[in-house]
Amino acid sequence: MSTGTLLSFLCALLAAGGNAVANVMQRKASLQQPEGLKFGLDFMRSLVRRSTWLLGFGGMVASFILQAIALGLGELSAVETIITLEVPITLLVASRVFKTRLGRGEWNGIIVMTASMIVLLAVLNPRPGDETDVSHMTYALAGGATVATIAGLVIISRRGHRIWRTACLGAAAGTSFGLTATFIKETAAQLSARGIIGVVSTWQTYAAVGIGTLGVVLMQWALHTGPLLAAQPGFTLMDPLVSIFWGVMVYHEVTRTGLWLIPASLAAAAICVGVGLLARSPLLVTLNEHEIDDARAASRARDGIEGVADATPLAQP
Repeated sequence: MSTGTLLSFLCALLAAGGNAVANVMQRKASLQQPEGLKFGLDFMRSLVRRSTWLLGFGGMVASFILQAIALGLGELSAVETIITLEVPITLLVASRVFKTRLGRGEWNGIIVMTASMIVLLAVLNPRPGDETDVSHMTYALAGGATVATIAGLVIISRRGHRIWRTACLGAAAGTSFGLTATFIKETAAQLSARGIIGVVSTWQTYAAVGIGTLGVVLMQWALHTGPLLAAQPGFTLMDPLVSIFWGVMVYHEVTRTGLWLIPASLAAAAICVGVGLLARSPLLVTLNEHEIDDARAASRARDGIEGVADATPLAQP
């Protein structure tokens, strides 16, 4: 494994950490919003005045930069798969922010997800493609299908239970982030080939900014609609799915095929199981202040600790 590949893995892991900080701090800021304030311009203006939200936004910006570096050094399908680790990292950050310790279930989920991600990368062994040699027709077809998926998820999020609406919006945000990563990959390639002129002269740069902004708005919408519990799987799983599709089908990245797809499918399924285990964490069910206390009590009860009441009050978000 080359030094560049190892560095891309490290940057991807740090980018996952930035996303985790963004998830938790922006959710915390959303919990601090006045009751009854609907999602819109007033809601967004109120958010940007909060230091908690700005800290989360800073994590998102840092993640964007680190992700761009990782994509410039490594393969799209590998980098975005590593970024799925933002789910366990989100729990680690949330446990510090909400002062609630992780239980056995959370640690099991972290171990399952991390081990499965390592196995998936080892089995697929992604190798470079050629993102600079893609026809406009291919971009139009793949891009149109991805944008249609985002639009479809937003449309079906308009009806149903709050959890369903949040999950659909989370999936739409994750799809947007996956599409953003594919355009960043092309921008990074242009930077390596032609320098800053290549960056400002390629349409993918502006598409990445536009789709990335859309993803941020959809993320805020999802967090305002319901709990991180419902939104996080969509944030995390749709990103690598879209990126692997683009990496293999559009940018012609090479992965192992044949019988190798059996352990790869098992590892991918295990990642989904890991996300499911972590999504059950009481830390991700913090809809409002009193549920944080409930989350702490549930965490203690699950581990067999007597006396869920604590004399020390839990810090409120």
